[in-house]
Amino acid sequence: MKQTMKPFLLSAVILLLAGCLGDISNEVDEGRTEYQPNQVDVQTTTNQLANNYYRAAIVDGKYQPSSSASTYYAVNSARNIRALEDGLLRMSQSIFPTDQYFMREGQVIGRETLTSWVGRESETNPEGLNPALPEIESIAEETSELNMEEATLEDGSPADELNEAANLETTTTEVDSQVTDVAPTPVYLSQIMEKNLLVETEEGYSLSGIVIGLAMNSVYEYQDSEGVIHTQEISVGEMRERGRQLANIIVGRLRNSQDLRSVPIAVGIFRNAPNEEIVGGTFLLDGISREGNSVTDWTEINEYRIALPILNPQDGDEQFSYFDNFRQQIVNFFPNLNGIVGEALYINDGLAALHIEIVTQFYQKSEIIALEQHITDVAQSTLPGGIEIEIKITSDVGVEGYVGRPAGATQFESHVFN
Repeated sequence: MKQTMKPFLLSAVILLLAGCLGDISNEVDEGRTEYQPNQVDVQTTTNQLANNYYRAAIVDGKYQPSSSASTYYAVNSARNIRALEDGLLRMSQSIFPTDQYFMREGQVIGRETLTSWVGRESETNPEGLNPALPEIESIAEETSELNMEEATLEDGSPADELNEAANLETTTTEVDSQVTDVAPTPVYLSQIMEKNLLVETEEGYSLSGIVIGLAMNSVYEYQDSEGVIHTQEISVGEMRERGRQLANIIVGRLRNSQDLRSVPIAVGIFRNAPNEEIVGGTFLLDGISREGNSVTDWTEINEYRIALPILNPQDGDEQFSYFDNFRQQIVNFFPNLNGIVGEALYINDGLAALHIEIVTQFYQKSEIIALEQHITDVAQSTLPGGIEIEIKITSDVGVEGYVGRPAGATQFESHVFN
């Protein structure tokens, strides 16, 4: 059995990917040099794990991680982060061939700019892409002034503690825990992810493509004055419409840089799955701006994810029998497993990717090897061909083994980590 760490290591790297930013208008984030697309000293990795993977672009001998990775608290689960990343890479691969382009983490939009853009528009944040809350801010200011006056009358000194609490409340209303008796305007945009595509020229490497993912909230929560939490759903239609508008604004801002006037910019609109869903989100739209200040050629995307096994099967669920057959054969051979679950991605009603996790109590290497060999045999005979498949064997101490197959491949690769 062929053993390799490549597919798993790629998945680990994918989870670290995120959109970075360099300032668009000559303002440079602290600790980062100004980005000049045609003047960067870039090296590239020689090896390519698979034909559908980009080779990495390396600057000054170092891989440039995402400067905005720490802002991913806004995307509400690791499943959403991975789904956003995977879909963005699929979109990029369909536009920028992997044999012609090199990829690096986004370096056009800087951390401070990104934080500003995903915030609410306000007097202190005029670049915010989420709707402003003028009434709530005004009420918070009036409440703060009234409390200070009352406290001053009581003890003759400014109410520093009340003022601090009012400031804290004003800050939290900018996020999700605002207190109001009127349903507020939701925070639609939760995150921006960016990738850069470079090509090799006679002068070196130049920026030749930007890929941006906009993660949109599907639900929004707010709190009324009695402490009751209200949930406001955001429809797919509204996410698409808002996403188009935001994409045009972002592209227009990027085009203000002379270096980016003619660089193709692809944008994908992503729906964050709410917390109660156990699968990740899906893409709703993608489009591209080859020149100019707007995105054209929008395409609606038909994606959905299914958690496996199906707990309450209904008519039509026999299409997922491949997973039930796989699961049953594994359990029959190793009855002491703690569980087998999966997530299937369907695009245009066709299975595109399958991720499976097998939780085991085994710790000895010989046991993991035996289990992994059986998994490989069963996967080869029961799981659909041609799609990306990733099977992780985990225990309470971490990942014990991996079996996987890239899309289009016919043979599984595996590795034991014990």
